[in-house]
This record gives sequence, structure tokens and C-alpha cells, in this order.
Amino acid sequence: MEKFNEKTLAKFNGKDEKSIYIAYKGKVYDVTESRMWKTGTHMNRHFAGKDLTNEIGAAPHGEEVLSKFKVVGIFESTGESQEAGKVPGWLGNMLERHPSLKRHPHPIFAHFPIAFMIGSSLFAILYAIFDVKSFEATTINLVITGLIFSFFAILTGFLTWYINYMAKPIRAVKIKIAFSFIMDADAIFLIFWHSIDPQILLNLRDLPFSSLTFFVMTLFLGIFAVIIGYYGGELVFPVKKS
Repeated sequence: MEKFNEKTLAKFNGKDEKSIYIAYKGKVYDVTESRMWKTGTHMNRHFAGKDLTNEIGAAPHGEEVLSKFKVVGIFESTGESQEAGKVPGWLGNMLERHPSLKRHPHPIFAHFPIAFMIGSSLFAILYAIFDVKSFEATTINLVITGLIFSFFAILTGFLTWYINYMAKPIRAVKIKIAFSFIMDADAIFLIFWHSIDPQILLNLRDLPFSSLTFFVMTLFLGIFAVIIGYYGGELVFPVKKS
């Protein structure tokens, strides 16, 4: 049976050769016929032509999915991984012991700012309709809380991008980054504005320009959050175009 190492396996990445191979626990599998690997990339996160032992360990499915693919060789690492030096040694060791850290921290934090920012837009609308003072207070509190969690989401997002995608300029990631900073800038401005003029929302029914502007900017928080969530979903569950 043919033997592969990092260098020889890298040729079968779905781009340089027609065949698409991946390695797992010392075995090399031919996944060429799988529609999930036809571009050499699986779910926008796993790249062919590599040893995916640690990555599959962190995936939502187990190694049983490989049983239907043909074993075409044996993988023997030379210790010169193409990803060597990508992360500091201490971080690489930690990820090897706890592979779930490669992906799980960001989704844990990312859902909070999305929910809070959408919630702030919702409660702004409810306040505009029903003129209930508690809805106004909830709107501001959700903006503040969403902003706090957004900092953690951005930090873990950059770490995930660095570890899993080598900080490659993926379109969905670039859009998420851009709208995350736009959303946070919007939130910071609203919080600062409200701290200067706490009555800014109280006159909404009279529709003064300042209150209307504040209201519209709050609505945009929800729109930005939806865009960020959508492209986050594109990374996890990419839509394959025929």
C-alpha cells in the first residue's frame, strides 16, 4: 500500500490533482466521489490533502463517516506539518489535548450579541408602538449587553479564523468582520448619545429628528446582527451552488 507524508498528501487537495485524499489516524482515504469534498474543501473548514485526525475529532460526527471511502494508503508524518509554526507551541499542545477549543468558543459567544442586538431593535419597535417606559430601558440595556458580549465574540472569532483558516481572506469572514465593527460602532455611539441625553427616546411619538435618528440607528443594530448571523451560518452550513 502506498505511503504518504505531509508533502506527498498535499498534492491531492482537489486542486493540483483530480483525486482528493485525506488522512485520518494513519490511513489515507480517497474522498473524490463525495459531493461534500468535490471542491477539496468540506463545509468551508476542512481542507483535503491533509491529516485531519485532530479536526475530525472536533467535528459533530465521528470517524464512522469514513468507512464508506476506500483506503488508498498509509500516512506517516515526517513531523514537518505544513501548519507548523501557525500557532504557538503551547496553544498547539492545548488544541491537541482539547480539539473542541478549535471551534466551540466562538459560537458560544457569538450567539449572545446577535440575540441582544436583534432584541434591542425589537424592544425599540415595541416602545414606539406601545410607549411603555420599561421597553425603552430594555432597549438600552440590550444594546449595552450586546456590545459587551460582542467583544468576546470578536476575540474568539479572530482566534478561530487564525487557527482553522490560517487567517485566509474568506468572503464570509470578511463580511462578518466588517459588519461586526460597524455594529459595535453603532452601539457605542448610541450608548454615548444616550448617556449625554437620557431623554432621547422619550419624545419618539413627537418624531423629533434626533429621536427618529436614534430609533433608526437602533433598528440597524438588528439588521447588522442578522447579516453577521447569516454569514456565520454560511461558514458552518455552506450553501453549495450548482
